[in-house]
Amino acid sequence: MSATLFEDQGFKASNGGFQEDTLLKNDDYTEKSMEESINIPRSTQELNDLLSRYQQLLQFSHDAREKHQAYAKLAELLQQHDIDDFDADNFADPYEKDILAIEKCLQQISAECERISDEEDKLHKELMLSLKGVSNDDQIDFDLLSKQLASLHVLLKNLDLPQALQTVLDVQDVESENRAFDTEMLAQEIIEHFFKVSLLDELKTFPDRMKSLGLIPTPSDSLSASIGAFSQENSIGHKVASRIHDLENLPVNLGTLEAHTCQSTEEIHDDLKIRALIELKALLLMAIQKKFKNAIFRKMSLTAHYDSPVLKNNTLVLQGRRGFYIREKIEQPNPELLALQLETKFKLEADAKRHKLQVDKINRILDNTKVANELKINRINKKLVLARFINNLHNTTEKEESKKMEKTAKQRLQALKANDEEAYIKLLDQTKDHRITHLLKQTNSFLDSLAKAVKVQQAEQDEADVVAEDTVDELREKIDYYQVAHRIKEDVRVQPSILVGGTLKEYQIKGLQWMVSLYNNKLNGILADEMGLGKTIQSISLITYLIEKKGEDKFLVIVPLSTITNWALEFEKWAPSVKVIVFKGSPQQRKELLFDIRMGNFQVILTTYEYIIKERPMLSRFHYSHMIIDEGHRMKNAQSKLSLTLKQYYRTKNRLILTGTPLQNNLPELWALLNFVLPKIFNSVKSFDEWFNTPFANTGSQEKIELTEEESLLVIRRLHKVLRPFLLRRLKKDVEKDLPDKVEKVLKCNLSGLQHILYQQMVKHNALFVGSQTTGTNNKSGIKGLNNQVMQLRKICNHPFVFEEVEDVLNSSRLTNDLLWRTSGKFELLDRVLPKFKASGHKVLIFFQMTSVMNIFEDFLRLKDMRYLRLDGATKAEDRQDMLKAFNKPDSDYFCFLLSTRAGGLGLNLQSADTVIIFDTDWNPHQDLQAQDRAHRIGQKNEVRILRLISNDSIEEFILERAHQKLDIDGKVIQAGKFDNKSTAEEQEEFLRRLLDAEQGDKENEENDSLNDDELNDVLARSEDEKILFTKMDAERIAREKMEARLGGFTNRLITKEELPEVFKEDISHHFDKDTKELSRMREKKKVKYDDGLTEEQWLMAMDDDNDTVEDAIRRKEEKRARRKRKASRVGLEDAEDINDFEDESEGERKRLRQDGLPSEAQNGDDGLSSKCLSVLDHIQNMESERDGHAVAEIFMKLPSKKLYADYYKVIKKPTAISQIRKRVSQDRYDTFEAFLDELKLMCSNAKVYNEEGSWVYQDAEEIESFIEGL
Repeated sequence: MSATLFEDQGFKASNGGFQEDTLLKNDDYTEKSMEESINIPRSTQELNDLLSRYQQLLQFSHDAREKHQAYAKLAELLQQHDIDDFDADNFADPYEKDILAIEKCLQQISAECERISDEEDKLHKELMLSLKGVSNDDQIDFDLLSKQLASLHVLLKNLDLPQALQTVLDVQDVESENRAFDTEMLAQEIIEHFFKVSLLDELKTFPDRMKSLGLIPTPSDSLSASIGAFSQENSIGHKVASRIHDLENLPVNLGTLEAHTCQSTEEIHDDLKIRALIELKALLLMAIQKKFKNAIFRKMSLTAHYDSPVLKNNTLVLQGRRGFYIREKIEQPNPELLALQLETKFKLEADAKRHKLQVDKINRILDNTKVANELKINRINKKLVLARFINNLHNTTEKEESKKMEKTAKQRLQALKANDEEAYIKLLDQTKDHRITHLLKQTNSFLDSLAKAVKVQQAEQDEADVVAEDTVDELREKIDYYQVAHRIKEDVRVQPSILVGGTLKEYQIKGLQWMVSLYNNKLNGILADEMGLGKTIQSISLITYLIEKKGEDKFLVIVPLSTITNWALEFEKWAPSVKVIVFKGSPQQRKELLFDIRMGNFQVILTTYEYIIKERPMLSRFHYSHMIIDEGHRMKNAQSKLSLTLKQYYRTKNRLILTGTPLQNNLPELWALLNFVLPKIFNSVKSFDEWFNTPFANTGSQEKIELTEEESLLVIRRLHKVLRPFLLRRLKKDVEKDLPDKVEKVLKCNLSGLQHILYQQMVKHNALFVGSQTTGTNNKSGIKGLNNQVMQLRKICNHPFVFEEVEDVLNSSRLTNDLLWRTSGKFELLDRVLPKFKASGHKVLIFFQMTSVMNIFEDFLRLKDMRYLRLDGATKAEDRQDMLKAFNKPDSDYFCFLLSTRAGGLGLNLQSADTVIIFDTDWNPHQDLQAQDRAHRIGQKNEVRILRLISNDSIEEFILERAHQKLDIDGKVIQAGKFDNKSTAEEQEEFLRRLLDAEQGDKENEENDSLNDDELNDVLARSEDEKILFTKMDAERIAREKMEARLGGFTNRLITKEELPEVFKEDISHHFDKDTKELSRMREKKKVKYDDGLTEEQWLMAMDDDNDTVEDAIRRKEEKRARRKRKASRVGLEDAEDINDFEDESEGERKRLRQDGLPSEAQNGDDGLSSKCLSVLDHIQNMESERDGHAVAEIFMKLPSKKLYADYYKVIKKPTAISQIRKRVSQDRYDTFEAFLDELKLMCSNAKVYNEEGSWVYQDAEEIESFIEGL
């Protein structure tokens, strides 16, 4: 089939076949005779027309069939009604013959395509078989074949063969002629098969070959012909036309097989067809290109002019150039009219030019004026910018210097914390800080005096003279202050042979060596190891060492009565060969011991503080080698009778104080201990307090100078140097690595309904109302007045039945029932906790502050059938040891040990218990620490769990806070961080005021910190098995309580206000008001005000404001109270204090505004300032950090909690927050905008002082500062 290329690819379709106008349409179709056969399509267009007609015929046939079916249905319907006018014959398709004819034609096309495909496959197979049939000796010259095919392609494009290619084709290789397989014949067969052309030997020349291929010959010398020659253009035109004709008549299957590869691919590529199409389109554009180029040439030729640089000034050239640029004259029909028009035009142009010059002159004047004004404004702006730049420079310099000073201060502080005194001195010399230099000189002077005093005491013992030495700074740095005191050294590696109770640990050997060094250097000291590290054993080892090595034989050991039995047992266990007289007991028992004492038949006298004073004439007769005082912190009062008696009447070569808490309160108490052991060194409490407590008191300044953190740390470090030779303190975590951990948890307990009511009565009225029918009240009204409000609040938190009158109202029969634990939050918590500890095999120590609470708890334990032991101050000394043995036995039946903190917190070994419950916190935290160490001591195998019970929102939280403050001070060693620890009446009043504020805060914030059962189990359980056990016990308890509730029992574990008698529900305010009728005749007493009525915030605001005073603030507060009372009396309110201060103030302001009418100019100005300030605050609140997108002002909205950040209010003198600033803005407390900005800067400065550099709070403060500075 020789169809042409498709019309949509740019080829012209040949005539014949079906055209567009022969397509049939449904409306004008007429039958045609199909007897004549349909011609086979010769192009794509004809094929598409045939297919379109076939599709239309199918559609027409389908429509005719549907119409006939509708007609048949209608005829059938009419026949049913006996109407025979319509007769539906069988359907005869009128298009059937046409459809069959087209289908026959399409079948012929398909058959022709299949034939062509078969011929291609056959040819490919023949070629492949012929190639495979060639032997190795007769190989085909593929190189020559490829060149021949390339030549064929060149000839097909009507191009001449290159000379080099002709030469290669003409040269015949001799060896190729001898080949059996003639490649030339193969190529000839291929060409003859496809192109029907024979390559005869006589067709050797190029024109002959061109003629044989049917191509029009070209001139033999076409390349050498001149451009634009007729023959050249004629030849090229004929070639282009011939090429276009060839391209348009290329076969459809062009490109399906390439002769030079002789291979067929699975996919038919159209590369040759596409290239032919591109070439055809390019040739068809030749006419347009010629026209376009001709237009360009004509334009360029008409406008071209050559200028020679040599002849540019020649006359002829100039004339020619002038003529070149002169255009032809345009003929005008009326030149006179044109002249008149030109004259008028010139006049108008002249007038316009003069007007333009005048306008330009005016514009220049205006521009010059504008420029002059701009220059003036620029000069002013430059001055302002320069002034601002100078201010910024000063501020930047100040900030840089401040940062540099802060950095240096931090480096000094870091060096001081690292105990690198040399680096600290160098940094101090760079800073030139006169305060710290003065402080350093003061402490150095005191250290020098102490060093001299040490030598004096040592020399006095040796009865030698003291050599005075001048100590300079460099020499002081080289001298080790510890080495001055311990200049005589003795190495102690083994314990004395007469110490047979066991083997001392390594740290105990070191403690013994330290005490022996004190003995050798004629010094005394304080052994302050943490409780539980064996100070008793170390003291006994010192006694045995001195007896065995030094020949000493008289020792006086003074201990508390609670621990004397334990000391006797330790002596009996560790040093049985040492003759010890335990001097205690009744007068008769002591009389029996006097004979041995008089005769000196003893080595150690073990006695108590009381007998040191009572039996002074007998016990002070001897000159003792060593005096050892246990719990020596009782010597903190240098003027006590015990201290004076020991100093005046008892003679001893050495003194040793044992204490686990040497630094409980303040420096004078510490000095009392140091003065007792080293009277020659620490001989003046005044100088000691001046050196370390008020180092700047003598600088001439009248104001109180506070110490910075660096100065405080410097004093602490120097105080370390003072104490290091004389005080030895080790902690269990440092020396006893194998000792189990001690974990302390604070358990918050809710107050019961009864406790809450009694607590409110005590806080508001300092009295309890228990009804007029109860006994023990002050009068018939039933009011029980009480003293010491804080103590009464603690009693209520522990248990309300401490007040017998309360128990009489609720439980008049005094029967032991569930009211014992339902009326107290702590008892209710222990009712859940203790059974779990008992079931899991843990023994418990419970420490109480009040014996009355211990009595109630004994009833509770008996109610729960739990065996217990009790030890308090009334327990006899001989009974204590029996209790310890009974509790510590491995098979002991005692589960719980009740102890008073003061009596049972010292000298007791109860390591068989691994749980300690602090029922109520002691004011002195060291008492609680001593109580904890009854279980957490050497010999403990299990982790010790400390549970501290604290009532929610009560006085106990303040006690715990105060205890934490004391422990924090002790952490700095000897409370050197607090140099003004003097309790005043103002502080006590402030403390009570905080109680009232906390009570008010409870109403606003009903947050519950108590733990549920699951959280409590997480705290109590030491393993997963215990947690599973505790959860199971909780489920059983809850199920049992639900069953009891169904049977009419209680629904809430803690007693509620609804269950209480009416006496606790009524409003008792009127019981505390005096009867005015009875007092009408009495003389009116002068009113005494114990409270100014101001809150802490109002007082601070009055103090901070320069335009306001505290007296004016008090006066305004009293006026507001009077207005509230008058308003309450008018509306019938019983309590005038229920009206909110802020609402009253706002109402008053609104009333004043209504009376005053329109605001004045000053008020308008204030409103402008307030709105400006509020807009700044709103912008700060909307600021977001560029780091992570959090709100920058979130942490600055309100002040930190005083409970959580108590130290913040010690460091920051003027705390402030955005909420306070906003409130002050609303009250018009700021006179200027600068004062408002200063308040914001103070807030940022406080944050940067309290937080470390680099923290997110510090960075947020810097962002706010940068915004403020840009205002």
